[in-house]
Order: sequence, then C-alpha cells, then structure tokens
Amino acid sequence: MKTIQENLKLFYIGLKDKEPFLYKNKDLTTHAAIIGMTGSGKTGLGITLLEEACIDNIPSIIIDPKGDITNLALTFPQMKTEDFLPYVDENEAANKGQSIEEFATSQAQMWRNGIESSFQDLERVKILKESADFNIYTPKSSAGIGVALLSDFICPDIADEEIFSNYISSLAASVLSLIGINSEDMNSKEQLLISSIFETKFRDKKDVGIEELINFIANPPLKKIGVFDIDTFYPSSDRLKLAMKLNALIASPSFKGWTQGVRLEISKMLFDKNGKAKCNIFTISHLNDAERMFFVTLLLNEIIAWMRSTEGTSSLRAILYMDEIFGFFPPNANPPSKTPMLTLLKQARAFGLGCILSTQNPVDLDYKGLSNIGTWFIGRLQTAQDKARVIDGLSGIAGSNLDKSSLENLISNLAKRNFLLKNINEDGLNVISTRWALSYLKGPLSREQISNLMKDKKENLSGESVDKSELKFSIKPIISNEITQLYTSSKNLTPNLFASAKVRIYDAKKGIDSICEVSYLYELNENDKEPNWSDASEDLHIDASEDEPSGASFATVPNFITSAKNFNSIEKDFKEYLYRNFKFNTFEAMGIYSKDNESKEQFFIRLQDKCNEILEEQTAKLTAKFEKEQKNLQDKLNKALAKLDKEQKDMTTSGLDAAINIGASILGALFGNKLLSRQNAGKIASSARSANKVLKERSDVKLSEQNVNDINLALSELEEKFLKESEELKEANDVKNITINETQISPKKSDIYDEKVVLLWR
Repeated sequence: MKTIQENLKLFYIGLKDKEPFLYKNKDLTTHAAIIGMTGSGKTGLGITLLEEACIDNIPSIIIDPKGDITNLALTFPQMKTEDFLPYVDENEAANKGQSIEEFATSQAQMWRNGIESSFQDLERVKILKESADFNIYTPKSSAGIGVALLSDFICPDIADEEIFSNYISSLAASVLSLIGINSEDMNSKEQLLISSIFETKFRDKKDVGIEELINFIANPPLKKIGVFDIDTFYPSSDRLKLAMKLNALIASPSFKGWTQGVRLEISKMLFDKNGKAKCNIFTISHLNDAERMFFVTLLLNEIIAWMRSTEGTSSLRAILYMDEIFGFFPPNANPPSKTPMLTLLKQARAFGLGCILSTQNPVDLDYKGLSNIGTWFIGRLQTAQDKARVIDGLSGIAGSNLDKSSLENLISNLAKRNFLLKNINEDGLNVISTRWALSYLKGPLSREQISNLMKDKKENLSGESVDKSELKFSIKPIISNEITQLYTSSKNLTPNLFASAKVRIYDAKKGIDSICEVSYLYELNENDKEPNWSDASEDLHIDASEDEPSGASFATVPNFITSAKNFNSIEKDFKEYLYRNFKFNTFEAMGIYSKDNESKEQFFIRLQDKCNEILEEQTAKLTAKFEKEQKNLQDKLNKALAKLDKEQKDMTTSGLDAAINIGASILGALFGNKLLSRQNAGKIASSARSANKVLKERSDVKLSEQNVNDINLALSELEEKFLKESEELKEANDVKNITINETQISPKKSDIYDEKVVLLWR
C-alpha cells in the first residue's frame, strides 16, 4: 500500500493526475475561499484542510452554522463497527435493507477502503486523533461546552484607535441585533448610546456586565453624546423602553444558557497545557438568525482583540474557518459581523492568522473581501452569474494561458469533489480531486451525540455550581451589616465566599516585577466551620451586584457566617493562605521567557512561533542542500544514460558487422571454387578481431549500466536521507517535544494587599 510522507509545512489536500497534491500551509496566511454549490464537496475539502492543520499542530477556531464540521471529532483509528454504531443513520440503513449493525460495518469498511486507496493508512487517522484536542462548543445550549457571552463584556486590550472604535461599534450592533433592533445603521441613537457606554467604561479599563449595561442605558455614565446632552439626544423615557427590552431578554428562561460555560479567551483556546493544538468547533445551527449574528460578531471581535495583543509572524499561527458565510459578509448590506470580518481579512496575515471562508456562490462575499483572498477553491457552480464572477477573477492569472471561454468550459465540467485551484503564491491553475477524509463524514451531529462526545470535557470544567435540587431555600438569613453581600440574578441563591487580593511578584534576577489580581470562589456548606481555600475555584469572573433580586430564595448558611460580625479574621486567614500557597509560575524555553501573568497555554503560542521560525529556516537550508545534491546526481545520471545509449547502439552495429564479415569469409572458403586462400584467412582473422572489439564494447555497456544503477541508488538513498532528516527536524521543533523550564516565585507577605472577602449569593 503506497502512502504519502508527512511533509514539513505541506498539507495533503487531494490528488492531481492521480498523484498527491500538496499545498503549502503558509499560503493560508493570505486566506482562502471555498466556493461550490450544494453537493460539490466543499465541506469535505474544508474538513481535510482542518485535518491537515491538526496534524501539523496548528490550532483552529471554527464557526459551524450547519453542524457538519463537528464530524472532525469522529476519528476511528481501528475502524471498528462499534465505533461507527452510535453515529450511523438508521433511516439510511433501512433504505439499504440493512440492520443498523450491518450498516455500521459497511460504513467502517468503506471508510477503511477510501483512506487506504488515497495514499493514506489507518496510522494517519491515529496521528490525527492524537494531534489535537477537539472541543465542540454550543452557545446557549448545554449539549456541548457552553460559552459564557452575556455574563459580562470584558474590556479589550486594543491600542489601535480605529480597531478599538470598530470593536465597540460591532459589539453594540450585535447586542441590538439580539433584541431585534436593526443593527446596520451605525448612526442610530440606540447604536450611538450603547457604543458610548462601552467606550466610556472600556477607557476606564472596566468590564461591563449585562445588568450594568441595562442600568447604564437608563442612567448613562456620561452627560453628552456629541454636542447634545444625553436627555436631548435620547430622552429618558425612550432609554427606559430600550432598557426594558434588554431586561426582558435576561428575564427569559433561555437567557441562562448565554451565561454558562467557558469565557471567550482566545489566548487560552489555542493550546492546552501540554502544547497540543486545540480544534475549537463552535456549532450554532440551533440558534436563530439574530442569535447567530450576535455570537459570530462577538467571536470575531474577540479574535481581533487577541490578534492585536500578539506579535507579528510570517508563519501560520492559527486558522479561522467559517462554513457557509452567507449573510455574515454580504456585498451590499452591513450586518454587525461584516466589519470585524473585513478587518481580519485585511490585517490577520501579519499576525499569522489564516481565514478560510466557505460559501455556495461568490456573490455571498463582499468584493473588498474577495480582493484579500489569495487561494480560491472553486467547485461546481449553479448559475451563470456565479461562473461569470469567478471567471473575471481568474482571467489573466500568471502561468495560465486559458481564456474566459476555456475557463467557463473547465468550471462547467468539474466533477463532484473536484476543484479548480487558484493560488496567488503559485503560477497557473490546478484541477484537483479531494482526498478521502480521515474523519467520518456523518453529517450534522444530534444534541445527544454532541453531549456524549463532550461529556468528559464538561465534567472537567471548573467553577460548576452546586446542585441546587437537594438544597432547601427559604427567606434570607440575617447577616451582619459589616459584611458585604453581592447577588447574581438567580431566583434560588446559594452562599459562597468570594475572595480577592493583589499580589506583587518580584524577582530582580529574572527581571520580573508585576501585580497579579487573584480571586477565589468557595462554595459554602451549612456544616462548614471555616472556609477551606484549597477547595476553592480560582480566577472566576462573577457577574454580581449589591442589588438584592426581588422574590429570591436563599439556601442555609453555616453558623460561622451568621455569627460573624465581619470578615476580618477570614480575610487574615485568606492572606495567610496566599502567602503559603500562591505560586507565580514562570516559563522558559529556547531563549523565550514568559511575560507578566502569562499562562502556560499563552506561552505555548509564542513558543510555537519560535519553533515555526526555526523550522522554516532549517527546512529551507535542508531543502537547498538536497536540491543541489539531487541536481548533481541527476546531471551525472543524464550523462551516464546518454553514454549507455551510445554504447548500446555502437555495440549493436559493430556486432552485426562482425558477424556478417566472419560468416561471409567462412562461406567463401567453404563454397568457393578455391581452397582457403591467404586472402580469405586474412578476412577471417580481421573479422575475429572485430568480434573481440564487440565483446569489449559489450563489457563497456555493462559497466555503463552498472554506473546508471549506482546513480539511481544514490538518488534513492539521498531521498531517504532527506525524508529522515526532515522528520528529525519536525520532531525537534515540535512544540510538544520542547522542554519547558518552569520555576515558581513565592510572594512576600508584605507584597499581598487589598485582600477582601465578600458573601456572594449565586
């Protein structure tokens, strides 16, 4: 079975002329578009691109409006029937007249055959499965990993004023879209009010909770918008109506889904603590149009905020993939998602972020965006308008001599799973057929299937609230007035201790002098005698206020809380706990040192950049050396082949002449009228000498043949040596194989300050 070699920085995405077609992953930094009608195979192509990224340890963020890309989580290295059984379609099995087990067996065999017939093997499936950490997120749903979007809006760390302004505008527009207000008018009074609120608070380096936003709409933290005072620009009664709309949103039963789950911290979504790339699939097929727009806009904004906080790189650092871009990036309308998407297409290249957009037709994409896309994968198209737009973009490509008529004919005759490839980084056009996907392409997964796949990950999420079903709730207990109490918006509230402090970390030798803000959440049990901070959750963002919700019920608190006059002793114990247990981790590898408050996952991003730079430099040197040696051997081979060809022709001619001369002389002697004469004897001797020359030439041919064989062997050995050294380079510069030196710095007790403990009801 012939299989491909895992090449450095190359994606195996398909076949050209029945041979593997390789695509430089670096070319994705100029972005790509996959265009093709339903059934053209664009989802399969998208999944193969993402599979290659996973194998190369490149993290990805995937927006999945249909639910198809969740299939990346279905990798079965052993191709067992029981692996496929939970995911095969019962109706499809019935239509084929098979039991569900028989159909699962046939699917497993089909997938095995498909993989092994496309220069791959099952070992590659195993490599894919082990190369990435697959996560399926389901915003506003508990099926997969939840995403906390509306707990609060975090102040972005963006220095560029234009980017900062665009971030705020699209954020405000996305909030308005969620409550059914037209968000395309960037100059509407609703848009300007909410944008001004975000700008005011963000410039003060403060986050904005959803409840705070509602209060700020009714009572803005600013006096003017433009030259008009706030009440003239937007009367109080009208602001109250807008606030009521947002309040109705958070009062709805489904609102809770927007506040539960992980935060959108992009820097922590790229690598795990072991340096393994994360494949993050945000499936949003269960959301309505307004909710999809809200989520996509917020996600794109967070990607921009993260991107602008990083250093530039020429390598492919991460991939943003969006399946079915229709409605999010139109050529004429201006939805909230359009501005951040255009920003990414214009600026992401400098930061190593490659964007891949998939759509059924090119008219779904804004023309400004199209001009920033470097690779086009064009499948079968349905309308003449779609073909015309693509042909206009492809005409006159360097290295291609096809005219518009030939291009139209080529596109019109593309088979299923065949794509016309235009890459601005390479000359000409290529027609490729996609390779067989390593993942099982089952189609959209059900809620139950996603839940089963993500079960372990959901259980491992920190900060899960206590099970309130077994708790008894009643009126609020009496608590000392000297104890600060905060409340969330829940109706059934359980008691927690929320502790925070600032810790100065100083190490002159390492050049570290930073302030860490730490927080701990301890869930109280009515039998507790004191808080056990080692059981607390760390660094959680809590959306709470001092306003007690009306009609709320409260769980029982332990006696040491109700009997406390204040939390002075608890705060003292908390400070002591930090002094003895808080450690500031610093990381070093390959001459790179962690920055202030940088987590290990965030450190891996910069370390990966360093690995990529070294790998690209060393690969270029290795390739140049290989090509030089290969050229020298190829030149020798060409000369040896030419010499062999000449000697073979000479030997054939000389051999024939010698045979004729000897035969004629002997025949003349035997059948002539005279006995063997001196002249005939001379001819026979001369012919014998010619025969000896032929034998020598035959020996020379054998030597030439041996020389050709030796050179071919040298070429083969050179190729094996190159592949071996390439693999060694890849292993040596794989971020997962880099040893990270980790040290811990403990604070002085005097460097722990502003400690505070409050009673949090949530």
